[in-house]
Amino acid sequence: MAKVFNITTSMDEKVAGFYAKAMEELAEFYGFEWTQNTPKIFLVPNRKTFNDLYNKETENWVVGSTINSNNTFFVLAPEVYEAESDHKYSDEEYFKLIKHELSHFYARNFFDDYKPIWFTEGIALYSAGQLNEQRRPKEFIKFLDYYGKGGAGVYAESGFVVEILIRKFGKKKFLKMLEGIKVPVTEKGFKKYFEKFFGIELSYKWFNENL
Repeated sequence: MAKVFNITTSMDEKVAGFYAKAMEELAEFYGFEWTQNTPKIFLVPNRKTFNDLYNKETENWVVGSTINSNNTFFVLAPEVYEAESDHKYSDEEYFKLIKHELSHFYARNFFDDYKPIWFTEGIALYSAGQLNEQRRPKEFIKFLDYYGKGGAGVYAESGFVVEILIRKFGKKKFLKMLEGIKVPVTEKGFKKYFEKFFGIELSYKWFNENL
């Protein structure tokens, strides 16, 4: 895999517009405007370059990643989005992708960790407005499997888990919960904190009762 890259600075006006709109909407969701050291976007021209940046072969459903970078994420450019992935391009989908990734950065202003993965992905899916593109699960059966591992399956349930928490407890309380997460957090530690804060069991049973 390549370790040296040429970078060309340019402005994609459409993506810049998506970025500005997403940051404005996320400021409203998270309750604060982020103005300094804001995230940077790098548009990647093909899958090979994406794999080189990621330092491994990626699956076709993967179209963007922070790749452990500080306030930086890489995403397939709009003009190659369909050719280099198994996604169909639309401005709406691409905007929500940008918003999803920016939401991860926004959330790290509350707690700087990516675990539990189901939880952080759930926040990004919900705040990016991507749930209306998904089939609502009839039953929660797998999101808790994704504490420290990722994969396509994490996206099926996690956003709806966050939706239920915000519906039941309100966004203000939900964001207050984020502020109290101590990092690094273990799976056992997160479960204990979650249950103490919300006063409910972190289980499929509770979420299925409130689905």
